[in-house]
Amino acid sequence: MRHLSELDSFAVSWSSWKPNIEHHLGSKPTAHSVFNLGDHLSEIFRSRKVVGRDNAALSQGGVAWECLVCWYLNLVLWGTDAIAIRPHTNFMPLTIKDALTVSIQNVQTNTESDLIVFTIPNSDKIDDLNLDGIDLVVKTSASNIAVSVVQCKTNWNDNSQIPMLWDLIYNSSSFRVPNVTVGRNGVSPTSFKKFSYSFVTVPTSRGIFAPSKLPVLRVRGLTGGNFWGHPTRDGVARSLKEFFTANFASSFSGTVQNHIQASLLQDPAVVKQFVGLSF
Repeated sequence: MRHLSELDSFAVSWSSWKPNIEHHLGSKPTAHSVFNLGDHLSEIFRSRKVVGRDNAALSQGGVAWECLVCWYLNLVLWGTDAIAIRPHTNFMPLTIKDALTVSIQNVQTNTESDLIVFTIPNSDKIDDLNLDGIDLVVKTSASNIAVSVVQCKTNWNDNSQIPMLWDLIYNSSSFRVPNVTVGRNGVSPTSFKKFSYSFVTVPTSRGIFAPSKLPVLRVRGLTGGNFWGHPTRDGVARSLKEFFTANFASSFSGTVQNHIQASLLQDPAVVKQFVGLSF
């Protein structure tokens, strides 16, 4: 989280986002208001001040959206055995990177993964939670670990085919493509207890999103689900707040709201740290 807060596109946007986030959380945050931030992330994202529409500005917007989603996921996941990360070299367990590597005629590539969410069993009993220690847990306990790739895009229409195809590659066991292999060094997505692929969008693209529209149909069957930063619209997309029960229900004791109340709001300083980006 400290790394996220130091990224220019995220830090600059935060000055616009923070008042909006505080408004939705209320003067005294509740489990309900924290959880329901997922219904308002698109509104919060759109409040950022944008200068220009060139490729650099669009790229910065994409990184900012990715960071905002990561911020919200980790806020709700606080106190569980799950964590959301950007696939940065300093934070990505090698075992998960190996599992997500696809080889096409001996040329290795990886999904356009913006975020990786995964569980760390018995994390409270690990003396040294550095990257090597986490990777050792992932490697030795893969069959007890849940992993979810979360692709974050500000635009929906131009990007929905990408997660659809990657999800097919990672999760289909009913067909084989010559010269294409998934995973390396003895680990693949099937090594994990649960593996899923999700799509999270603002979206900034114009158009009517209806159940019959092609961009919606492309991501309807994703193993991890299709989400956006608005309230759930049946047949189109679910609110991002539904990501947790769809993919990491076992990480929570009781309901997600009960977990937030018990693990997050018992120490008000934690919410202040998240809102103030003081990690």
